[in-house]
Amino acid sequence: MHNLKFFLKAFTRPGRAVSDVMDGGSWAVSVVLVLLVSAAFFAAVNYRLYQAFEAPTIAATQQVAREIAAEAASPIPLIGEKFFSYNTFAPSAMIRPLVTVSIFYLPLLVFLVCLLTKVGNYGDVIARDYGTLATCALAAWSTSHLPFAAVGSILLLTNAGPSAFLAAWATSTLIFAYLMVFVLRTALGASFRVAVPVVAVGGVAFALAHFIFQYIPPVFFMPVLVVYAFIYFRGSVDGRFKEFKKSVLPRQSFKRLLHEVAINPSNADGHVQLAHVYRFRHQNAKALDHLNKALLIDPSEIEANYEIGRISRLAGDLQKALDHFATVIEQDDTHSLNEIWREIGATYLAANMFCEARRSLETFTLRRPFDAEGLYYLGKAIKGEGGDERARELFQQAVESVKVSPAYRKRYIQRWGELAEKEI
Repeated sequence: MHNLKFFLKAFTRPGRAVSDVMDGGSWAVSVVLVLLVSAAFFAAVNYRLYQAFEAPTIAATQQVAREIAAEAASPIPLIGEKFFSYNTFAPSAMIRPLVTVSIFYLPLLVFLVCLLTKVGNYGDVIARDYGTLATCALAAWSTSHLPFAAVGSILLLTNAGPSAFLAAWATSTLIFAYLMVFVLRTALGASFRVAVPVVAVGGVAFALAHFIFQYIPPVFFMPVLVVYAFIYFRGSVDGRFKEFKKSVLPRQSFKRLLHEVAINPSNADGHVQLAHVYRFRHQNAKALDHLNKALLIDPSEIEANYEIGRISRLAGDLQKALDHFATVIEQDDTHSLNEIWREIGATYLAANMFCEARRSLETFTLRRPFDAEGLYYLGKAIKGEGGDERARELFQQAVESVKVSPAYRKRYIQRWGELAEKEI
């Protein structure tokens, strides 16, 4: 059912569609859909492209036949015959999408996201999130190709030229890439700035798979998917397979949270946890809705006040942000590793209240003296008060803080070092 909902929502609300599949989608259903859609797409679209561009050159085995085939086959527009070094239109390759996405494409995407963000260690992320990613990615492939399987069938009846089939093939590929951006944003919390180039570079996996399939047929990789299926359907798996089973099954904790909130509407913490999930998935409107519900239950709920304050600051509602931050300070002035003071200082800074911003940020930097973001904000506040020399020193400290940070952390705070360097 959730896989069907993905198709209905994917073209209008892709982020929400991915979220639904994460919560209740089925990996087994996604696999079956990919195989069915692949069969239809390859029979309707790839078959015609194979006839027009590829079949003669594949069939030619002798030099004379090759020369005849070269005259008979149409070249791929713009790319030419080089295309077949990276892909194929062969209808017999309909199993390739399942194998390529599952075994080559997703591991590369996860590696790139881990390299560019702080989602965690590559091995841990694969073990934890592979099943969810596979379910969503396969759903994205079948959703992006199903409409064009139908279009291809219609084009076959109208005797359309190969360019129409090539356009259908290219469009389905682009839509798949578009949906994968939202899969990475929702399932791994990646920003557009990270997800878009990762998906673009990740396309290399299809060329790599094509190269490998020339020596090892895709069917030889099927035992790996059979193992996944065994883990998926087996009711009890011992030892190391038990943990892997958890990764193959989509995560259901979010669904349980919804259930808990439904049966216990006064559970403020449940709403806060749901808000964190929605924020991770970049669904900020839903996150804010649950945070407000948490405050209706308990107006002093510290995490809800802190998160609403942060959202309000970013939205430019500075007074509302300060009101919520004040509630946090009354209960715990070290909340979120003292970052509450950095948030207050940034809010005053956005309001050009430099004196108040300086006081808050001095409290923060006294407790966390090497935080590049805090040093940058404090430098801006002091510069606003006219203390240019002191501000320059703070900007320099922010730059140095970034330089001496461990490599795994440096990429997350690089922005503040770059901003501070511009101020020097």
